[in-house]
Parts: sequence; structure tokens; C-alpha cells
Amino acid sequence: MRWLLVYLAVAGCARAGKENSIIGGLTDARPRSGDSGIVPEPDASPIDAPTAQVAMNQTASGAIDTDNLYGCFDPSTGFSRETSYYRVFTLADYAVASTLRVTEVDFAIADATGAGGQQPGKVNLYSYGGPIDGTTLDLSQVRMVSSVDIQIADGTGTRMAVPITGDVAPSTNLLVEIMTPDGLGDGNDFSLGTNTAGERHPGYVRSPSCGSIADPTAMSSLGFGEVDALISAIGITGAPD
Repeated sequence: MRWLLVYLAVAGCARAGKENSIIGGLTDARPRSGDSGIVPEPDASPIDAPTAQVAMNQTASGAIDTDNLYGCFDPSTGFSRETSYYRVFTLADYAVASTLRVTEVDFAIADATGAGGQQPGKVNLYSYGGPIDGTTLDLSQVRMVSSVDIQIADGTGTRMAVPITGDVAPSTNLLVEIMTPDGLGDGNDFSLGTNTAGERHPGYVRSPSCGSIADPTAMSSLGFGEVDALISAIGITGAPD
């Protein structure tokens, strides 16, 4: 069924390069047990959070649409190529007036299948001084803040919380990147969780193997309709140096 899913998606999407294709949009190729492909966001549970905690997200809903697969894939195998997904958070949108110490990044997984039940990935934090609502991101305005290697467990409609620490000044933007390396050699397949409920600012995607997204490009600008990347971050203000 993995190959069937890939070929059905490729039939309705733009080609990108000689060997790889951007895959996006809704598909019902995968059989399901009477569900709609929507995984609702978890109920908020009461926690003793510090008053200085800041939770940042840009989507109207955290529900995962597991039928809305999106990424750069090799059409002959269905395995994913190196791909990065991005969210830019303007700290002023969250009333952050002092240095923000990021403590966690959360992201949704539409589908992940890796060798041995997991696959590698990376979460990167940057400061970003460029425009946040354009069709592309200006990589000359990106500065590394922190990075952590991760292992993404196999699953469909799951979520991952990644502890990571990095400080971002209130005068700039926080850029979060979820990156998975080329999956051809190990037979890995990864699609970030998304939905179509609406977003405050665009999410972006980049894959060197798919020519039209060789630079970070707004996901909803590529002709597959609404697609909202489910990436969020948590931080605290007033943290001691």
C-alpha cells in the first residue's frame, strides 16, 4: 500500500526534477477503520506551569489530518528525500518583551516508517531577521541558536515533544526547523503532520532533491491548497543567565 499511496499522489501533483516528486494534497488511498483521517489534538491537561511560560503555535487547530501527506518523495520507492519543515514565530505576537529561552519543540507526524521502527531527524532553532509572510525565507537572515538530534518512532497521527534549549532576543523572530535526512538508503518515509484549519503565518518546506522547493517555500503556495504545518514551541521569559 505504500507504493499505491505514492503513485496515486504523484498522479495529481507537479513534477520536481527528473527523479523526485513533491507530494501534497488529500488522498484516501490508505484503508482505514471507518475514521476520517483526522486525529484530534489532545485535551489540555492542568499543569503547574510558571507564569512566564510562553506557548507558541500558529494553527487554528492542532488536529492531524493523516490523509494530507506532504513532502518530497522518490516516486519509484515512496521513500522520502531530505526535507526540512519550518515555522517562524514573531515574539511580539506572544507579548514577549525579554529574552525567550526555548525549552521544547513539539511537532505532529502524519506518517513515519523507518528502518528498525524509527528514523533519524534533527530539530534546529534559529533567530531570523527576514520577512515572515513571504513565499520564501531569506536564508541570509538565519542564525543558528541550538540543535538536537532525534529519533522519530514509527507511527501515524502521532506527536513528538523534543526538549531543546536556546535563547532568542525579543527583537528578532524564532525559526524552528524539523529536518529528516535522505531516506533512500535506509528505506525511511516521513511526512509532517498538517491540517487545513487555518494559520496565522505560513509554514515552509525545503528539499534539495525537489527542484521547486530547493529553498524554504511557503507550503500553501505550491498548488496543493491549504496545508498548515503543525509545529509549536514552548519557552520561558525571565530565565536566569
